Order: sequence, then structure tokens, then C-alpha cells
Amino acid sequence: MNRIGNRGFTLIEMIVSMALFIGIVLVTSSAFNTILSQSSSVQRREESNIEGVVGLEMLRHDLQQAGVGLFTAPPPISYSEASVQPASTYNDATNHVPRPIVAGNDLVTATVGDISDDGSVVYNVLNLTDYLSIKATTVGTSNTSQKWTYIVPVAGGAAPYTWTSNAENFTDSKERFVVLRRGFSNPPTTTIERNTSDDTLWFKINSPAFDVYTSQANAIYTAYGFYKFSGTADENKVRFPFNRADYFVAKPKDAAKVPPMCAPNTGVLYKTTVKHADGKLTYMPILDCVADMQVVLGWDMDNNGSVDTWSNADGSTVSGSGDVATAILQASNDDITISNIRNRLKVVKVYIIAQNGKKDSGYTSDYEITIGDDGEKSLIHNTGSNATKAAYALAANMRNYRWKEYRIIVRPKNLLTNQ
Repeated sequence: MNRIGNRGFTLIEMIVSMALFIGIVLVTSSAFNTILSQSSSVQRREESNIEGVVGLEMLRHDLQQAGVGLFTAPPPISYSEASVQPASTYNDATNHVPRPIVAGNDLVTATVGDISDDGSVVYNVLNLTDYLSIKATTVGTSNTSQKWTYIVPVAGGAAPYTWTSNAENFTDSKERFVVLRRGFSNPPTTTIERNTSDDTLWFKINSPAFDVYTSQANAIYTAYGFYKFSGTADENKVRFPFNRADYFVAKPKDAAKVPPMCAPNTGVLYKTTVKHADGKLTYMPILDCVADMQVVLGWDMDNNGSVDTWSNADGSTVSGSGDVATAILQASNDDITISNIRNRLKVVKVYIIAQNGKKDSGYTSDYEITIGDDGEKSLIHNTGSNATKAAYALAANMRNYRWKEYRIIVRPKNLLTNQ
């Protein structure tokens, strides 16, 4: 009869079993760590992509809106824009028509001469990046800046037309709007009207001053909201009769304001709006870890409906099939060429090199990242060696990061050349 033995495992069997068990645990742990690392990297890249889509859609919107609510005929008015550098570089001269788009090319590191609301943070524009300023009533951040209507006759005078949705109407006495007269001359002109009650360039809903501006057969009067003051003290602090949004890449001097995951030599893409009260800037970060931003402008210099000339951000370098000599003279963004910006600027391209995800020590990116299209090498700051395209050369301490080129190509609908 078989008997159950009391014999146990030998030491060798125990050692072999434990070795196999430990090996399985180690393999499983290593696989888990690899999966965790890769999933974390993928998750952060997707977060970067979502941030890019959301933030850059704001830039796309503002470019599309460039020129909305601006007057196009020079009136005898005086106004002020930004009071700090480098934003004030892109102000329009008093008594001049505002430029819908103006840009700076390859800024050398410049400190934004503007102290933030907390009194401590100063911003340094990233070296050799471009600067973009967009002017329109609709690029403001208040609900008022998204409202517009036209003037219609009412009993005893005139008033803004009332839309079905009350949220689209001027209902608050703190809201300020401009009244523009659109004439039907050739070419058409748009002039800004004065509030005859107090000789200002803006109106409020309970003001009877716009009674004389009823739309007639030879002109249409439209009203564009642009500002809502916060209290009595701010009521007359309106520096200019439109809004302005500036986009640039900068690094705050306060290291706590810089995301710790960002690679060296990067900054934050900001949308800033110029405050009506004092001309300083309100900052809104829209994309982190940006290495470069370049702007290219497309011009229809011969007025045939298609782009024939391309320029860099400030028009100082030009290429294309158009009259290059004339383009250099007429396409540059200065105060005497405002009509050319409105009548000839057709396309705005913005190229942004941004980090995609966090640092990955197991990954090494290419030495350089191409930026822009063929034929634009002379128009974009180039540090690479590509024969046909501009390229951004990565420093050695930037190559353990993944990078992505964002492209925003817009035909501003409010510019005459695109109508």
C-alpha cells in the first residue's frame, strides 16, 4: 500500500523556484515601468496637442477678425495705445488710421517694460522671435467686444437695432461702443463719428448723441462694442476706440511662472491685450514651451486677386514674382503704408515650434526642425542647414524632447483684398 511521504522540498528546489518567481516579477515590473513611462509620455503629448489646438484657435480667430470695427479714413482725432515697450513700438501715430496687423521681425531679447498686477513679474521676449499685433474691436476679451449692430430710426431719433437674443444687445450703461459711417464711394470709406454730447469717440446705450446718425441711402452707421468700464473712476479712461491683441513668446523672470517640464531656451506664447485705463498689458498664456514663432505675410501687390509677393514680419525682406522693388517700398508695415496693408495684404502665416510632451531621456530628436514652406528661407530666421527650407537648430540640451511645428494660415476676411 502506498503511503504519503513526509518528504519536503530540497534547498535546491526552493532556490530554483524562488529564482523563477523573482525573474517573473522583475520582467513584469520592467514591462510595467516601460508601459507606464510610454503611456505617461503619450498622455503628456496629447495634453500638449489639446493645449495647442485650444490656444492657437484663439490666435486664428483674432487673425480672422483683424480690422473689424476700425475706421479707414483719417479723422482729426487723437488717441493713445500701449504705454510700455516693446508693445508701444507698434502703436499708430495719433491722427492716423490704425493698422489692422503690424508685426516685428526677429526681436533681440527685450524686456517687456510692464509690471504685472502682482507687481513682481517681468517678461523677456524670447530672442529672435517675431512679434504680432492685431487691431480690431473683436479681439478684446469682454462680452461687449463681441457685440455689434447698426443704427435705425426710432420715434424721436435713432437707436441701435435690437437683436432677438438679448445677450447680443447693448444693455448695460457701462458698455462703450463706436459708431462708424460706411460710405459708398469708390473705394469705400469708413469714418468714425464723434459723440456730440461730450466730444468723445465712443457712445453708451443711454446717450441721445447718436440720434443724428440714422442710416441713410448714402451711408450706413454701424456700432461696434469694444469696452466695458468697471466703475465710475474708469468711465473716461478709454485710450483708443478699438481693441488690440499682441502675441509674442516670452519667459517670465519669475521661474515659478515657467512650467518645470519645459526645455531650456523656450518660453510661453502669450496673448496680451492693451488696457484702456493705462496702456499696460494683460497677459493670457495660450501655449507653453515654445521655442520659436515666425510670421510670413502674403501680398497681392498687382491687385489681380492672388498672392504674388511674400515678406517677412516687418516687410524688410521680400521674395516672389511681384514687383519686388515696389513691394519693399509699399509692403513694409509703417505709418505711411496703412492702405497697402488693408488693400494688399492677403495671407498671414504663423509658424510656431513648440515642445510636444515632457523630457524623454530615451529619445533623441533630430538636430534641427524645418520651419515654413519652400521659398521662405530668406523670410524666416534660420539657424539650420537645410538647403531649401528654414530650420530651427536645437541646442544639445533640447534634443531629449519631442518638437512639433504648428502652422496657422489665415486670410483675414475683413481686409479689402479678401472681399
